[in-house]
Amino acid sequence: MSSRFTSKQWFNILLGPALLALTVSLPLFGPVEARFGFGILFWMVWWWISAIIDIKVTCLVPIFVACLYAYMPLGKVLEAYVHQEAALIFGATAIIVAWVRWGFSQRLALNFLMRISGNVRAQTAGWFVLCGIISFVVGNTTVAAMFAPIAVAALMYSGFKTNDDRWNSKAASNILIAVAWGASVGGMATPLGGGQSVITYGLLNKYIGYQIYFTDWSIRMIPVSLCVIAGVAVLMYFMDTDMDRFSGTKEYYKQELAKLGPMSYEEKISLGGFVVAIGLALLEPVYASYTRESPFFGWLNPTKIFCMIPMFLFFMPSRSVPEENILSTSALKKFFPVTILFMWPASVALSKIISGTGASTVFAGWITPFLNINDLMSIAAWTITGNALSQVTTDTAAAGVMVPLAIESMNNWRGLDFGSVAWIWVTGSAVSWSYAVASATGAQGIVAGYGANLRTMFIWGLAAAAVSVIITIAFFYVAIVLLDASFYTMPPAV
Repeated sequence: MSSRFTSKQWFNILLGPALLALTVSLPLFGPVEARFGFGILFWMVWWWISAIIDIKVTCLVPIFVACLYAYMPLGKVLEAYVHQEAALIFGATAIIVAWVRWGFSQRLALNFLMRISGNVRAQTAGWFVLCGIISFVVGNTTVAAMFAPIAVAALMYSGFKTNDDRWNSKAASNILIAVAWGASVGGMATPLGGGQSVITYGLLNKYIGYQIYFTDWSIRMIPVSLCVIAGVAVLMYFMDTDMDRFSGTKEYYKQELAKLGPMSYEEKISLGGFVVAIGLALLEPVYASYTRESPFFGWLNPTKIFCMIPMFLFFMPSRSVPEENILSTSALKKFFPVTILFMWPASVALSKIISGTGASTVFAGWITPFLNINDLMSIAAWTITGNALSQVTTDTAAAGVMVPLAIESMNNWRGLDFGSVAWIWVTGSAVSWSYAVASATGAQGIVAGYGANLRTMFIWGLAAAAVSVIITIAFFYVAIVLLDASFYTMPPAV
């Protein structure tokens, strides 16, 4: 962008801090610190969706504001940018750099393109459904870390080689958004699906006084998750696109794949490192109880493994290029998506700031009067408000606010001993459909780092949230009100 802005550009730039100033001046948004939380959110979302400022600059807004006014101590703001899953994301991305350097990403993309339709709409829906099913048992950040690089490799082979290329293409950006939304949508299907499910599962167990089986949880949450996945997949099929098909035919891809020849040693090693990391991540529920307390196996968790494997690759020599190792600083400089170093930490920081300033608590206070009118209105209220909060904070933070509120507010529903049980299912489901803002889940932050258009994510994310909310309300209205199913209204049997 030129250093000289037009009048319209200046208006869009200044509207960001103006939104902060307006929000801080309105008592509606709670105490002063909470007003700053809301205002920073509005500022950052506006700059992200308007694309008026480089998104890496937008990521620094919370720090800039903290320097002007201590809505939180500056040290706390800086700490908000740090999260242990950053090692997972950066490590996984570094492994993918080795894929790109030695050609495995090209090989993977060609194999993928040979086996699926080149139709842009079909690919968009397909990526969403694939990642959605995987997200039943793997956290959203991990799913995005696994599949976003593969999607990017396929897009690069179709000509979208840079972040700007992907940002400016509706078709390419839609594919990345599909990965992020798919990585997020299955998070409540099992207790393994994400932070929101872990929080909700723990609160449910505490409320009823015993730990339910994973299967009891899953057979209640998978049906609504599948309904939402089906509805959003249809929406994604009809998203605006600027091309009908990606370039190339299956025969062309086959010829290009033949030119690559057999897999090289470097490809095998870089793929092997990724497979080991993913394999150990998927098997964590099996071994975690045996290794968690052991001083000798503290390294055996996905985050640390993803951080360690690139270090090994840095010291493993290549066979085809003797003076180079399988992972090198030159490869990182050339292929590592620098934006992800800004975007993902900023997304995490924004969600922590919303929570830390009390903005999420203020939001919960707004909705309390509407939550117990009648069964249908209550289902709608819990679903809409839980989902709305998850759009602007994170699904995990929304679960931490909304599920305890549901337990407290609905405890005497219908005079049942555990009247809140049905509402834990409703609220837990609603907070999982987080699509619109880059800070809503780690998955959105990851694909933003690869060039997903945040304006498209926001606009279509609101549409996807609306579809998800309508399906959730309809599902639980039938299950709870029409059928009065004890399957959802009573605690699972011991």
